[in-house]
This record gives sequence, C-alpha cells and structure tokens, in this order.
Amino acid sequence: MVLLVLIVVPLSSASLRTSSAAYSKFALGLNLGTNTGLGFQYRANRDFDVIGNLGLNNFGVSHLSFDMAANYKINEFYIDRADFDVTMGIGVNVGIPLDDNHGVNFSVLVPFGIVYHFTEVPIDMYVRIAPGIRIINEGNVDVNVGFSGFIGALWRFD
Repeated sequence: MVLLVLIVVPLSSASLRTSSAAYSKFALGLNLGTNTGLGFQYRANRDFDVIGNLGLNNFGVSHLSFDMAANYKINEFYIDRADFDVTMGIGVNVGIPLDDNHGVNFSVLVPFGIVYHFTEVPIDMYVRIAPGIRIINEGNVDVNVGFSGFIGALWRFD
C-alpha cells in the first residue's frame, strides 16, 4: 500500500520531466526485505552508483539498520523492449540496537541486483540479494556467513 502511495501521489500531483529524471543523480523510495525502510541512491554515472537503506532490521524493532554499497552495472538484458540492468557491489551493514537487550551488528555485503527503469515515469524497481559475512553479532565478534534480500522502488528526482 505504501509503495502504491509513493507511486500514485507524485504522478497525480506534479508534472514530470522524465527525460532528464530517468538517469538523475538522486533517488529515494521504499525498500522491503532484510532491511525494511527508506531506500536511497546517488548515481555518479550510468554504470556506478551508491545505494543504501535505512530502516528496521528483519521487519523487527530490535535494531535500526543501515546499509550502504558501491554498486556497479555489470550487464544488461532486454525482455521485449524493457531494459534491465544487472548490478553488483560491495558494502556494509550496521545494526544499532534500539534497546538494552541487543548489541551492535556489523556485516560486509556483496549485493547482486536486477533493476528496471521505467521510461514513462522516473521510477526504478529492483530486486537484490546480498550474500555476506557477519563480523559482529549482538556486540560479539562472531564471523559467520549471512544473506540479505530486498525488493523496492526508487523515485528519481530531477
């Protein structure tokens, strides 16, 4: 429902210049998955961007989670006329406890994603999986393999 509001309200309330916003530098939106909350992107060029999320870890309220990654376009493919980017990056995730019963979490992530850029509106939709290594779990050093997953949509600002 929230994703629908993020799409419909701006479409109905503003005139858009989609040609310049299609590859604009800044984007904000909704991220659902391991880290549920606000997604953002800063695009340096068509092949490199910095992506991140700020939200609640695993749909819970035990940690405020922040992840950030340098993200590269490594390939693209087409289905009919739809253009999809394939991305890969390297980044980190930090979970800050919201109560005294939990400790800090820290992981290194390698996100892989598929991104679709709408041509008529300045929206990108994505699916990402991010295998990684958890280094600190609940405040203790505990090196272990981890996995994150995300779906989301970003609104591009001109």
